[in-house]
This record gives sequence, C-alpha cells and structure tokens, in this order.
Amino acid sequence: MNILYNHDLTKFTGFKTPVTVKKFVLIEHEDDFDILPSMQLEKPLIIGGGTNYLFVNPEINEAISYTGTSITLIEDADKYSTVRVEAGKNWHEFIMEMLEKGLYGLENLVLIPGNVGAAPVQNIGAYGREVSETIIAVHCLNIHSGERILLTHEECMFQYRHSIFKHHEWKHVMITHVDFRLNKFESPMAKYPDVEEYLRDHEIESPNSKDIAHAIIQIRNKKLPNPAFIGNAGSFFKNPIIPYSVYNNLKQIYLDMPSYPLNEHEVKLPAGWLIDKAGWKDYRHNGAGVHDRQALVLINANDAIGLDIYELSTMIQTSVQELYGIILEPEVNIIR
Repeated sequence: MNILYNHDLTKFTGFKTPVTVKKFVLIEHEDDFDILPSMQLEKPLIIGGGTNYLFVNPEINEAISYTGTSITLIEDADKYSTVRVEAGKNWHEFIMEMLEKGLYGLENLVLIPGNVGAAPVQNIGAYGREVSETIIAVHCLNIHSGERILLTHEECMFQYRHSIFKHHEWKHVMITHVDFRLNKFESPMAKYPDVEEYLRDHEIESPNSKDIAHAIIQIRNKKLPNPAFIGNAGSFFKNPIIPYSVYNNLKQIYLDMPSYPLNEHEVKLPAGWLIDKAGWKDYRHNGAGVHDRQALVLINANDAIGLDIYELSTMIQTSVQELYGIILEPEVNIIR
C-alpha cells in the first residue's frame, strides 16, 4: 500500500484540469485489503485510470485506487478461455494482449481510455459492442468493512452505459478484478458505418478480428483527440434513447437525422449529431471547447479549469433540450 498526501492529480486525469487530492491511497496487492477498514476512510473517491472524470472542484479530500495489473487464466475450454484481470490493467493494452493470444470478443473496444476496473461501471461500448457481452463476474471490495464481494453478470445489472456500480449505495465498493470469457473463434463485428467504410476503402472483404481492431484504432485516431496532447474524456454525453413516436416527429423536421433502432419501441440517436446541428462544434467557452471534428467530445482547449468544462456541458444540454426536447445525460463522471 502506498499513501500520497496533497497529491496533484492533474496529469492523471483525462481533462488535465487542476485537481489535488489531500489523501490518495494506492492499493497495490490483495494483501492490503485487510488493512483498509483500520484506515477509517470517510468517503473516498474510487478512481481507476482517472480518464472518465471531470473535477469541477479543484480539491478533493480522499481518493483510492487499485493498481494491480496481472492477468490470470481461470479456465481453458475448447471454444473459449476465461481470464481474471486486475482492475489497474490498462484497457487497450489488455485487449491487444488478448488478440495476440488468439482470444476474441473485445476488439471493437480498442483505444477506449482507462483501466479494466472502470469498464464494468460504465458498461463501456463502441462500434456495436458492449463490454458486458464478455463479462461473467466482477470481484469487489467494501472499502469500509473489508468484505469481499463477487457479483455475477446478472447481478451487475448491465444496461446501456450503466451498471449496479452507478447506484449510490455502491459508491463505497471498489472493483478489484474482472472475469472475462473470451472466444477462441473469431466472429468479427463490422456492421458499423465508419468501420464498413474503412474496410471498403482498404479493400478488406473478409476482415478478421485484428483487422477490426486496426480499423477502429485508425478511425478513433482520426476522429478523436489524443488525451496526452489535448485534455478530454472521450464522449462526454450518452447517446439518447427515445421512443419511436418522438423520433418520428423529429424526423419530419430534421430529415437527415440519423438513428440506430434498438427494438420495436425505441431508437438511439447520435448525441454528436444533435450537438453538431445545434451549432456547437469548435465552440469555445473560457478555456473549454468542443472538438472541431467530433462534437460529442469536450476538450481542454486552453488551460481550462473543471468549472469551464462543466459550464460548457450545461450550456450544450440546455441548447439541445430547447431545440429537440431531448435531455442529454453525461457519460463522464462529474465530481463537484
């Protein structure tokens, strides 16, 4: 265990806005779990890679993180393998290592910032896949009592960009390991407009899983800013899900409005399109901004503070609601 006091988290976060934590507890090994209750932490913020947080307040009292990065083979069957991954493992590195070992199912989720422990919380997804499709169990720790908790896939209550870990009563529970069941056979998912276009342009008619991963890496690098150079947390808002009745009314006004059918009752709209058509692309508010190539991404354009980005996000929410009658929900975790 390592404890840092008055630690600067600025470079640790996606947005690179100024933030300091008075007490930062780093759990490095499972042996440290039993020590936690005696530390009497009050309400520490549980963070992984820190990439999906917007710190509106530049100072927080306590934070805790699990830094283990090991990968353990739990089961090796004919058609799949089950691996247990510690929460501190970098997400993109984990996927690429699995692809090299011939284990598939996560390739559409490459280059999403953050660590493995954050993946179940958001039920991260991209290009037609969600991480919940591969998760069979999540291992957790009650940071107050030291109790170890094992949740099955069903108990995680996965939904679109949501899980049980988003509920207030789970804010004191830290994810330590995630169990993934990955296929030994390839079933590449290319049914996404950007991916289809890339494969077509590069004359790849029968893509394998590595082709899909490479295509998505190239697409993301082209469309999205690198947080190492431009502070951001990727997609700031969730894509709204609305009833078909509301969509049909909007479609009569906005003839080019794209959509993704979910079921016979609901349709998902691309939030980036809504924000772009509302005139926000490349907009600036103090040091905050909207990315010039992807309106769904808010950026630290010029030494922004957290409040700048938060204010910009609320301005966009108000604008979109007034224009379309749709409420955009943040995908980013906003810490006030």
